[in-house]
Amino acid sequence: MKSARPLARLLALATLGCAVVPVFAQSGGFDMSPESDLRTAPPTTQSPSVVAPPVVQAPPAFSRNIVPNRLFQLLGEDARRSVNVYLTSAQAAAKATLELGYLNAVVVAPEASTLAVIINGTSVLAQPIASSATDGRLHAEIPPGILRAGANTIEFDASQRHRTDCSVQSTYELWTQIDPTATQLRFEGTGLGQIAQLSEIAAVGFDPTGITSIRFVAPGVGTANVDDLALNLVQQLALALRVPELNISFVDTLPENTPEGSLNVILATANELPDQMSRMQPQAAAGPMAAFAPLAVAPNTLVISGPDWNSVVAATRAVAEVAATPANPAFLPQRVDLADPIPRVDGATTIALSDLGVRTVEFNGRRYTTSFEFSLPSDFYAQMYGEAYLMLDAAYSAEVLPGSQFDVYANGQIASATPVLRTDGGLFRNTQIKIPMTHFRPGRNQIDTEVILQTDADARCAPGLTQSAPDRFLFSASTQLVIPDFARAAALPDLQATVGTGAPYTGEQPVSLVLGAGQQTLPAAMTWLARMAVSAGVAVPVKVVSDAQVLPSENAIVVAPLGSMPEGLFRRSGVARAASGSSDASILDQFTQNLGATNSNPFDTARRWIADAVGLAPENLNLFGRPDEIYLPQSNDAAVVAQSVQPEGGVWTYVTMPNDANFLSGVQRFTQRDNWRAIAGRVSALGPGDGQVIAVEPGTYHLVETQPFSLFNLRLVFANWVSTNVLQFALLLAGIATILTLVTALLLRSLGRNSS
Repeated sequence: MKSARPLARLLALATLGCAVVPVFAQSGGFDMSPESDLRTAPPTTQSPSVVAPPVVQAPPAFSRNIVPNRLFQLLGEDARRSVNVYLTSAQAAAKATLELGYLNAVVVAPEASTLAVIINGTSVLAQPIASSATDGRLHAEIPPGILRAGANTIEFDASQRHRTDCSVQSTYELWTQIDPTATQLRFEGTGLGQIAQLSEIAAVGFDPTGITSIRFVAPGVGTANVDDLALNLVQQLALALRVPELNISFVDTLPENTPEGSLNVILATANELPDQMSRMQPQAAAGPMAAFAPLAVAPNTLVISGPDWNSVVAATRAVAEVAATPANPAFLPQRVDLADPIPRVDGATTIALSDLGVRTVEFNGRRYTTSFEFSLPSDFYAQMYGEAYLMLDAAYSAEVLPGSQFDVYANGQIASATPVLRTDGGLFRNTQIKIPMTHFRPGRNQIDTEVILQTDADARCAPGLTQSAPDRFLFSASTQLVIPDFARAAALPDLQATVGTGAPYTGEQPVSLVLGAGQQTLPAAMTWLARMAVSAGVAVPVKVVSDAQVLPSENAIVVAPLGSMPEGLFRRSGVARAASGSSDASILDQFTQNLGATNSNPFDTARRWIADAVGLAPENLNLFGRPDEIYLPQSNDAAVVAQSVQPEGGVWTYVTMPNDANFLSGVQRFTQRDNWRAIAGRVSALGPGDGQVIAVEPGTYHLVETQPFSLFNLRLVFANWVSTNVLQFALLLAGIATILTLVTALLLRSLGRNSS
């Protein structure tokens, strides 16, 4: 039996060898075919089955727009702009990347120009600016811990140098434009688009055009209690969302999807809630409720409900609590487009620019600019006599030539120009630069500083100088803005104060609001009030009343197209209904009359010449206030805002338009950021094709006391009044001189008789 085992092993090996030989023959290793012309067909073989690699599913992504402006440009040699992005706690904790799209001027030298992005003080991206032919795309991973729940400040910094030109003029050709549609934060994770807590409502964000849409589902809309509630609620929502521009609409049913930058608001009692809210109905029936609905098909749906309308009103207070929590009451609330601090200035104030977001910079270019903002109260009354100061801390090198200068602009108007006189380098230490407050206004004010540097090296412009020039200027953030005490009084009408601070409508008492007929009137009024609340930083309480209930002795707001405006309100508006048969010539004549322009009166010509010569406005040389003409809109599609002081004492503001059909779009045009800040005077108008707002100043101001009586404030008010009314003051002085002359003559005559 033992000898059989080796034999069995030999047989097994032989069998294995016979099996292996055909394999080698088929593989071509050996040719075992007969040496004849007889060809045997190769054996049919099956292709081996290919096993596909497992498909790796990319993690779901959620994106947030971060640029709230339609046009977002970085201009000049050194430019910086900041925005705020509000995130939920889940978004802040998720893995995030920054996607950035941009385009730059062809003259920007990529080897010497850099675009950087800083998030919450940490640099996450720094790349050469090199995309002048096509839109560039940049990508950066955001390290963990950089983002946080709530406000996140994102800074865009551009250092740009010209390819070949060293002149100051060439610096105006440098620009980099950030593409809002391609600049986003992208997050990995599921459910990141859903807001679960009311305190995180600001994370709704905005669409690529910088607009946030609010869609209301309100079954009782059109009734007084629902309209009042919607008008006051939308202001609190706008403050809580931290956005300047809103599109507001009413829908019958809950939309199937919620695009980015959209918020659905269900405003109804418990028994009126839509079917999708059936799970929330018991909670709403038990008491006031303000909460986000956990819906997958329509995320970011805020439900404000309760068993009755009193409970619904109580539920809205939760939104008001979220809206009324600024980080510091001494500053305006931050918004997505206003990331730098903006202090409220109510009197004499000294502010270091470092507290306003300005940084110390060493600069080697030709033109350096920086800007900051502050806010003045609604009754600021020092436009004609007051002076603020910039206590400048800066230094410049010896190569800076005379002819260089330091310019200051207030709200876009030149306010001061300080020349550089020394040629051996110099130091500005607490150097006082006067800023006349002529261009200051109630609400936000922007100060821009510009340093223009001339050097011999720039005049020669050697190759490579734009990239390698040594530092020649230092601007210190220890520079201070000094604003003195100023007069406090309201000069009405003043639309600039209304859109900037909400005056004279802010306070605890509800303001009467008259709504015209039509479906567009209520959303138009909500759009206007929400924009005014965001600008002022506080909501304006309103109550809808009929035209018969509004009292001329009280302040009121009227939102109605001219066609549907009751006759009693229309006669007090100061706006004419555009006649369909009016010729262009008649409209032009009426328009020039409204502006007070006339070429046939020699006195007006002389008055304008003298005003220009002494730096005054022609209105400052009026002996008597001219009556305000009826304003005729330029076209049926021109939106108009008018304010008038009623003989009985009330201040009425009209938001109107000749065309009823396009009323809402006309109001939305006004609420765009640049247009909103241009509203001023007693009438402001804006047509669909107008490049800027047309403002008509009042012929006569009504001065209203706003502060407790004090001789100090009265002196300041009088100083501004006499600077505004030059002829009246001259006549007053002449009258006083005449009286003194007569009194002196009488005294001398009397004394002379007694001595005799």
